[in-house]
Parts: sequence; C-alpha cells; structure tokens
Amino acid sequence: MGIVQIVNSIFSSNTYILSHTDSCRVWLIDIGDIEPVIARLLPGQQIQGVFLTHTHFDHFYGINRLSLFPDCIVYTSAHGQEGLYSEKLNFSKYHDHPFVFSGNKVKILHEGDRIEIFRGQKLEVLETPGHDPGCLTYFTENYIFTGDSYLFDTKVITSFPKSDKEQAKLSLEKIISYCDKNRTVC
Repeated sequence: MGIVQIVNSIFSSNTYILSHTDSCRVWLIDIGDIEPVIARLLPGQQIQGVFLTHTHFDHFYGINRLSLFPDCIVYTSAHGQEGLYSEKLNFSKYHDHPFVFSGNKVKILHEGDRIEIFRGQKLEVLETPGHDPGCLTYFTENYIFTGDSYLFDTKVITSFPKSDKEQAKLSLEKIISYCDKNRTVC
C-alpha cells in the first residue's frame, strides 16, 4: 500500500491518499485541498471513499468536490455525521467560508469496524473521543491515522465546547497502545 501525505492550506491539517499498485481504487483519510489529490491520481484511479477522523471543517472542507467521484462514500461516526451538516458543529460558521456537506453517501462507523480497502488489507476503526466526541482513529497493519486525537509533541486540544479532557486522555492511551515499531503514525 502506498501513502501520500498532503499538508492542507487550512491549519496545516493533513489529507492522506491510500493507493495500491494492484488496484484502481483510492481511499482518503480526511479531505482538505482537493486539487493536489486530483493531481496525484493516475489514469483510471477513482476515489472510493474518504475516512474522516472527525468533522471539524479543517479536516473535510474539500468534501463537496468529491462529487466528481459519484461512488465515493464518506465514512464517519454518528456525531461526525451531525457535523457534516452543521456549520456550527463543524466550526466553519466562525470562519470565512461557512459550509456543510452537500452529499448523502455517508456510512456510520463504530469501534471495531473493519473495511476492506484493498484485497487482503483492511482499515480498522477505533473510537477516540476527547478532542471531539466523534473522533475516529484508523489503523492497518503498518499505519495508524489519528487526526487530532494524537499529535506528536503537541497536546490534544480539549477547549472546544464538546471536547472532553478525560476522554482525550483515555483515547490517547488507547492510540498509544496501537503504536508499535511496525506501525507508522500519520
């Protein structure tokens, strides 16, 4: 599996592109700036889905451009789904360009769910609330995608209205238990 990291223009959030040489399927972890994602697609590659770590606007502001890929599914938590459609919950209301998701292809994920992204490779789900109640962390055999639930050398922000410092601490402990020498933290 190949991973490309894109540092987005808003708050330096990240978008990760997951691809495999044996597949024309491409998956995203969060979606900010869409142009660099599209520029990296090879002929015939299609974005199958985007896995949201949470629905603060800096982690999904490029989502409405995914309408270019009509089969694309948005994966998030139940709380995350609420944030997709609420400029107040996703905090875009307080910035220059308030927005909400204009699509409806959403799949709700829960702790322990496993989604096959490539033949024989699954992305597994951890619920990691604290920064936001809807935070999800995803992992494969070799990678873990933590969003804002774990930022290396940075304290998890828990000062938002629905943040919870104690949950963030427990989630961080859970995430760290999945970090080992064979798994790269993204």
